[in-house]
Amino acid sequence: MWFTMLVQNTLLHMNTFYSTVKRGFLNGILITYKMIKVIVPCYIAIEFIKHLGLIEVISAFFKPCMSIFGLPGESALGLMAGYFINLYAAIAVITPLQLSSKDMTTIALMLGIAHSLPIETGVTRQTGVNAWLMLAARVVFSLFAGIVINLVWKLFS
Repeated sequence: MWFTMLVQNTLLHMNTFYSTVKRGFLNGILITYKMIKVIVPCYIAIEFIKHLGLIEVISAFFKPCMSIFGLPGESALGLMAGYFINLYAAIAVITPLQLSSKDMTTIALMLGIAHSLPIETGVTRQTGVNAWLMLAARVVFSLFAGIVINLVWKLFS
């Protein structure tokens, strides 16, 4: 009798385990598909912009303001993608630019503080927090962090 209960209990847990693994696998496929829908078009757009020679124009235009963070001008594309779309778009934009590890670290820090701003500001508004104040704080702290990490990097290099 106790053996029958043990077998039934074991089979019940195995069934739960397999359904959990199946659900996790299917969710992983869905998330991968969502990421691909963002990453591939952004990557192709940047490669197209590079092919047209517009990266140099964009770089020259943004160089003065990006130099505050110790970043090349073209990195503004990655920051804007991260601020206004999401982190996956930023990754897709930054990857073909072949930035240094210092540049990638600076961008990662800045986008870690402020990313997906339109979506997250809407979510913030739903919580009852002053969304505009929170948006301003995130952007200001992101920019401040970029300046500070640049200064620290210069100090130790």
